[in-house]
Amino acid sequence: MVVSCRYSRGIRLKRILIVGIGSMSIISFLIGLIELVMARLSGVTADLGWFLLAIVLLSLTFWGRSSSWLLPVLADSGPSAHRARRCVVWLLVGAVVLLIVLLKVSAEDLNSYQSLVFEEGGLVEWGQVAALAAACRVTWLIASDLKNKFVNRFPALLARGFAVFLAVLMLEELAWGQVIFGWQTPESIRAINAQEETTFHNIGWFQDRLDVVTLLATVLVLVVVVLAPRICRRALSQCSSDRRSLVMSLMPATYTWPLFLFVVGVAYCVATGSFSEIIYNRDQEWGELVLYGSVLLLLLRTRVLLGVSEQQSVEL
Repeated sequence: MVVSCRYSRGIRLKRILIVGIGSMSIISFLIGLIELVMARLSGVTADLGWFLLAIVLLSLTFWGRSSSWLLPVLADSGPSAHRARRCVVWLLVGAVVLLIVLLKVSAEDLNSYQSLVFEEGGLVEWGQVAALAAACRVTWLIASDLKNKFVNRFPALLARGFAVFLAVLMLEELAWGQVIFGWQTPESIRAINAQEETTFHNIGWFQDRLDVVTLLATVLVLVVVVLAPRICRRALSQCSSDRRSLVMSLMPATYTWPLFLFVVGVAYCVATGSFSEIIYNRDQEWGELVLYGSVLLLLLRTRVLLGVSEQQSVEL
């Protein structure tokens, strides 16, 4: 028998997750229904992908409500929960790879694949925006926790600064609102922007070096995820357990490295042109989606660990 902790915020996170997935299933069904009606009126073939997504999300909702496995993964700190989280990370990587393979195999050609996945308002683009918006909100909540736990205001200010950085990234993905409102790109920006959008990262100098910079940045993130927790654990060996737990809750979880390795792999292939027959330049969007989603997972973990916990005995 070992002593484990169950975090109250992890329990609330399960409820939020189930409600969120259920809501997305309803929205997906409604979008699919609207597209089906419009397709019938215009005499074209309807895209049934939204209905498939709605069924998958609805199945996940019912599974989450009845699963006794999900709550320990989100709320417990014991060894079995830790092993389960490792399995979840590998399952997420496998699910993303399988999804990409299925989309590429089912597409008639490269243009069909890019139109299906990366077109304006597509699943990948809005997935990135949703992940960044959620990460921004969670980071702001973490800043409030840090303000209460530290006398020094610097950690809270640093967290708020990171939230602002995430908000800027989100606005860049939305072309600062152009994706939503559809305004015309000013001619002065259109002339120097590779995608003719109201964005900074596609302008001249940035665009020419974007793939290399992305590769270097993702490698740096992977190194931080792998090494930072180990370095901090050694540096804090002489500190009190409360202090050590507080600082370690701010460190990334080492077991998430497969997600970040996937991001590095995609960035490397895009930057060097490796495996260009199967990995296209636009596949970098998948890497960004997984990167933003992984950062969100780490932030949610930190938010849960900064909350109140209760000890419980677990049978091995």
